[in-house]
Amino acid sequence: MTLEVQRGEILGILGPNGSGKSTLLKTLMGALKPIDGAAYIDSLDVFSLKPGELAKKMSVMLTERSDAGFLTGFEIAGLGRYPYVDAFGRLREDDERVVMECLRMVNAEHLASKLFSEMSDGEKQKILIARALAQEPEVILMDEPTSFLDARHKIEIMLLLRRIANEKNVAIILTTHDIELALRICDRVVLVKEGRIVAEGIPEEVLTPDVLSEVYEVENARFESELGSFEVMGRSAEAKVHIVCGGGTGANIMRFLAKKGVPFTAGVVHKNDVDYVVARSTSCGVVGEAAYRSISDESLKAALRLIEGKAVIDSGFPIGEINRRNLEILRLAEEVISFRSREELQKLGIRSTSVRSLSEILEVVF
Repeated sequence: MTLEVQRGEILGILGPNGSGKSTLLKTLMGALKPIDGAAYIDSLDVFSLKPGELAKKMSVMLTERSDAGFLTGFEIAGLGRYPYVDAFGRLREDDERVVMECLRMVNAEHLASKLFSEMSDGEKQKILIARALAQEPEVILMDEPTSFLDARHKIEIMLLLRRIANEKNVAIILTTHDIELALRICDRVVLVKEGRIVAEGIPEEVLTPDVLSEVYEVENARFESELGSFEVMGRSAEAKVHIVCGGGTGANIMRFLAKKGVPFTAGVVHKNDVDYVVARSTSCGVVGEAAYRSISDESLKAALRLIEGKAVIDSGFPIGEINRRNLEILRLAEEVISFRSREELQKLGIRSTSVRSLSEILEVVF
């Protein structure tokens, strides 16, 4: 494989376990000498540089955690100054200023005096990023920077990495299994499999369902580019339920039924609707209508054929001019379970059992 990264750019390396991501990272950082080929930074062979010289150009963050003993956040971040300090490792006033600036940049100034061993995973990750920044590198190498983090800290780290690349003009190379992370912050991505590059380019163009299926060999889920996530594929069995939805009101219902192994169909849903994207993966069949067009006679007839012998779930979708004909499906269905209030159902002329939660669906239908 051959790849290149510029300053201010974030390059994401994705691929299944054993594909060579960590080996590549360790080669770039000088820990593994390549059997063939070379790694360069500023046109200099990484393996020709002394450790102190390389540390001024490149910093590394791996997923392994070592015992920090009784070191504080400031002391851990201060370790990033080791290429610049004397033989005794003493920080000068300028070094302390750089460390505090790095802690401020990662919103961890309040952790300066806290013991590293007492910090949460998210707090530790901030301190380690501050340590990497304290080296004042041109390149930062990261292995799974958001692993083990909760949603809040994951988002915070994502935004932080983007800010570092932009404001510090630092090149960031990271390995990740998190496709959402790659879509949100990477300028370019490289997908590797069995030690070779399968695809490379802008995430929005490269991270497609076909490419990801080839790389990860996923059979029971489909990556939806519009959502930036995988959807569990529905069972290819005879559907027992039909869902009438729209405006994003049906997505959670479909995911819930797919998770429970309940086969279902859906429609009519407009093709620019998030519900259509989810139904495309999770349902046994979906009737779609062109965006911004009123439901046609053909689409309505196709949906009416699908509801025969099935319970129909009304997601409580907002009713507008272009989807109003979905009400005809609800009025003609033999059994309707609806998320609307009894008052609204009466007003719309729909005979239905009103439910409030997803779990009630299973109780009513089965």
